[in-house]
Amino acid sequence: MSRVLLVCPEPLGHGQPAGIGIRFVEIARVLVADGHAVTILSPDGGTVEGCEAAGLDQMTSASMVHDVAVVQGHIGNAYFASAGATIPIVVDLYDPFIIENLHYYAERGRQVYEHDHLTLMNSMVVGDYYLCASEAQRMFYVGVMLVAGRVNPALFENDPRLESLIGIAPFGVQPPRAPKPRASHDILFGGIYDWYDPIAAIDAVAKVRETVAADATLTFTRHPNPDITPQGKLAEALEYTARKSYEFVRFEPWAPYEERAEFFERFALALLTFPRSIETDLSMRTRVYDYLWCGLPIVTSSAPGTDELLARYGAGIVTDDFVGAIAEVFTNQERYEAMVRGSQVFVRDHQWDRTLEPMRAFCREPRIEKTKSFFQVRPTMVPRPASILSRLKRRLRA
Repeated sequence: MSRVLLVCPEPLGHGQPAGIGIRFVEIARVLVADGHAVTILSPDGGTVEGCEAAGLDQMTSASMVHDVAVVQGHIGNAYFASAGATIPIVVDLYDPFIIENLHYYAERGRQVYEHDHLTLMNSMVVGDYYLCASEAQRMFYVGVMLVAGRVNPALFENDPRLESLIGIAPFGVQPPRAPKPRASHDILFGGIYDWYDPIAAIDAVAKVRETVAADATLTFTRHPNPDITPQGKLAEALEYTARKSYEFVRFEPWAPYEERAEFFERFALALLTFPRSIETDLSMRTRVYDYLWCGLPIVTSSAPGTDELLARYGAGIVTDDFVGAIAEVFTNQERYEAMVRGSQVFVRDHQWDRTLEPMRAFCREPRIEKTKSFFQVRPTMVPRPASILSRLKRRLRA
């Protein structure tokens, strides 16, 4: 078996991991179950049972005693700079951060995009194997790899499907839970990211209270890592709720990972509202997997990746008529029970050891990808000229 180093960009010590943190916790558990020796590095050195744990400052020394590393997102820049490419590297691309973060231009300017672009291109140059979450993501990243020289004739000659370069490893769920009856009209939205539309959800539930269930509530959760996750839409939702004096809207802390099932079981259904964009075309919603794991029927805006899942398992309603869909779930017991049964089949099919099989196979036999430097291209962002204000500030400091 291999010695596997996991480099997680999110803190784990608080026990409230978000999507990326959840994925690394479950990757660690699957690899430990496979018999690998696993070390996990994170900003706060948080532990996972069965693994060694340390802070991110140990990247260089840890890489020297491991056979393969798994990295994700921006922390890859630090890992590539400190540890280089001395061991095979798996780059997890399930979270298309460069697309998600397009939303931050108005708030944070061009620097976010420049950093994201540099990060993605660094990953394209250094990685030996890549993970994504769907066929749509796979084709997106294959295009990026073509630009970076990673899809090249030397690789294609022996692997025309590119299966040795990139594999589909979607999110997974934990073992099944027995479904529990839901007597309430409480609705869960979850965390608010800046690509969502919480106001649409609030307005929909306000209408539901007028027409279907006067006791309906809507719950948002506060992100456990607000310092690294912009909170613009959360602020909008808080202001809107206060202005409307909507007491049925609740803002609660993020549930600890090992306690989230009990939190989910308080609710009758999950609601997710957002505008359509390239982000919705590529992303796979972590919360959709978690809600299905706990048997929550889902009412959601359209996003191709999750639309297909909900249709295949009959576990949710994709719609623009949120009020009508919520009413259907609340009043049609047969439809409700069918959705719960569909979610149970989904759970069976999406256990973590199944969804992570491409990564498991690579870790059993880690290797440096032989053609990665043959046609390597490193596109760079054109540096923007310094503004007059920034030049004046530098001169004053001199």
